[in-house]
Amino acid sequence: MRAPANAQQSALPVRAFAIRLAALGGIFAVAVLSEIRGGGSYSERELVALYALVLTGFLLSLAYGALRAWGNSERVNYFELTGDLILLTGLVYCSGGSRSLFGPLYIIWIVHVALAAGSRATILAWAGATICYGLVGLAPALGAFPAFEPGSQLGVHEALSSAGAHALAFLGVAILSRNLADQIQAGRVELRELGEIHQRIVDNVASGLLTVDRAARISSFNSEAERITGYGSAEVMGWPLAKLFPNLDPGETGDSAPADLPGTATQERGRMELVFESRNAQELHLGMSISILRDAGGHEDGAIVIFQDLTKVVQMEEQLRRSERLGAVGQLAAGLAHEIRNPLASLSGAIELLEGDLPSGDASSLRLARIVQRETARLNRLVSDFLTYARPGPGHFLAVPLQELMAEIAELDEYSEGRGCELELDIENGLSARGNPDQLRQVIWNLVINAAQSEPRDHKVRIEARGRVDESGAPRVHIDVIDCGCGIPPELVERIFEPFFTTKPKGTGLGLATVHRVIEAHGGQMGVRTEQGQGTVVSVDLPAA
Repeated sequence: MRAPANAQQSALPVRAFAIRLAALGGIFAVAVLSEIRGGGSYSERELVALYALVLTGFLLSLAYGALRAWGNSERVNYFELTGDLILLTGLVYCSGGSRSLFGPLYIIWIVHVALAAGSRATILAWAGATICYGLVGLAPALGAFPAFEPGSQLGVHEALSSAGAHALAFLGVAILSRNLADQIQAGRVELRELGEIHQRIVDNVASGLLTVDRAARISSFNSEAERITGYGSAEVMGWPLAKLFPNLDPGETGDSAPADLPGTATQERGRMELVFESRNAQELHLGMSISILRDAGGHEDGAIVIFQDLTKVVQMEEQLRRSERLGAVGQLAAGLAHEIRNPLASLSGAIELLEGDLPSGDASSLRLARIVQRETARLNRLVSDFLTYARPGPGHFLAVPLQELMAEIAELDEYSEGRGCELELDIENGLSARGNPDQLRQVIWNLVINAAQSEPRDHKVRIEARGRVDESGAPRVHIDVIDCGCGIPPELVERIFEPFFTTKPKGTGLGLATVHRVIEAHGGQMGVRTEQGQGTVVSVDLPAA
């Protein structure tokens, strides 16, 4: 799951600012109460100094924030801790030295140093606090420099005793803080390692995985979910689940009983499938399941959504169903074609003999005989196409150079009557497919004719061919026949490879069906991408030579 890598580090400045703000607020409150109540706790000069120190503290806090915004480095951290020590020492000096009520603040500062800078800095913090407190307590008593408020300093013996007691207190706090810092650091390391292990496990799961909170808003998003959907985790964080999966029907429960998640429209569901449009507008078929996420007390605290991209599986299932359906039709076609072809041969021979016996002046009978011959020939061609569809032919496969094959098709297109379209070729150099040259030539030619008959707006048909490697590492050849014509209605796309299905007034409906059978016999696959009014792309995938 995605989370900021420096979350713990970024929490330290915020915590330090909060502690500093609380301390400054407390000092300000003491100064205000002292001034309101009077009683001589602090002189006017000391109160002015306290206000000045509080203001300085706020200004330093702003300076620390600006430095961290400019560059959050370890130097800034030490600069901040040193500034706090100087500010605290000034506060103790201005509020009575060894008599100051703010001396115990050194203890808070030592603990803060241990948590912010680690256990190694704790001894330095103890030494700094001891020296600074001893300086503001003993120096005026020894006459090194005057006390902030004349007459407020202690005697040498009292100042020495106070400094020693505070030094011992600081040392005890430093030792305890060091142990606490070591334990916290060890806990942070262990937590970071556990977090990294958890992150690696989640990111290497071969499924999209996300979680939602009680309001059905996305709270985590793994790497596979990013790959499938095309959205980054930072982008979708906080989205409602329905915004990412608008086709997810809240009332659809799959195989499991519904268990409403309080405050959400998310329910626990068994395995289900839905159609999803990725960020790059690609239509995907997703297999999905939703499970309730529970906290340590067993209370519902959100949901886990696991999903996989089943697009290729759905396409393979559709191809398998189509192959089974067309295979059954092909077997029927083969038997029926043989039964029709034999009578046609007899009928054609009988008409030829009959035509020879007709009187030369009998124009009407001669015309009828020729009509019978023409229609018999057309029916024979139809039967031949049917047989080609039923049995594409023996698999005498060779290495077929696609550049030469496409050049032959371009030449054939150039001299064909009523072609009406210009053929553009974009073929990868040295690319060869494994197959029967005559059958592959017929396949591409049929696809070019279909593309040309779709009346492309730019009067062009484009053929692109590229090499690729499939999931098993086998080399393949991918061919696209592209037009920008009228397109195919969505409800007809699944039927275009069925025999005798055609949208053309004079079509037989065997062209694409035969092409599909030939490609299957070559161990290849076909696909169609189309949009009405925009054009069609017919894809052919074949084994490479």
